[in-house]
Amino acid sequence: MSEKDWRKVITIGPVVAIVAVVIAIVAMDFTFNGTDEPQPENLAPPVPSVRAYTPLPATYVPPPTDTPTPGPTAISGAVAQVRDQRRKDDLEKTRAALEAYHAKNGDYPSTGNNVQSFCTYKDIDALCKLKDFLDPIPMDPDQSSYSYVSDGKTFTLIAVMDDPANATPTKCDARFAEHLKKSNLYCLTVGQ
Repeated sequence: MSEKDWRKVITIGPVVAIVAVVIAIVAMDFTFNGTDEPQPENLAPPVPSVRAYTPLPATYVPPPTDTPTPGPTAISGAVAQVRDQRRKDDLEKTRAALEAYHAKNGDYPSTGNNVQSFCTYKDIDALCKLKDFLDPIPMDPDQSSYSYVSDGKTFTLIAVMDDPANATPTKCDARFAEHLKKSNLYCLTVGQ
């Protein structure tokens, strides 16, 4: 071999060696699915365990599925009264802010007559427009949101009460209970 040939081997040789190592690493990674551990020969998925069938008793009655559930918690007594009074106060503050908004803008923030949270979703909840009139927007004591419905001319504010005695079911549209899947609703409606 001539000196010229040796120079080619010395120059190209390391490049070929690096390419060979990379190919080997990629091949091993592909073979072992990206893990350092060798994979077992049998790659069949595990079979889930099967439970034996147990017949239901003849007296079994399935629970109702679309029945609204009671209020947010099982709190009763004085604690329920304090929490429910806070809910009523929060809705009253929100009503006053909505009246101020109406006085300035000529209508209420509209939800298209759909039930929305007060301001959980800042980009889509209509009551987020009240930030200039009421900040912060009230949150339920259970850290869930109150609900709001408006066509722009009227509105309803909705809270779920702990004590059923504090609810106002006759003032609430039946669709609210159906939508919220809750009973014990307290509704404050303006304009109807």
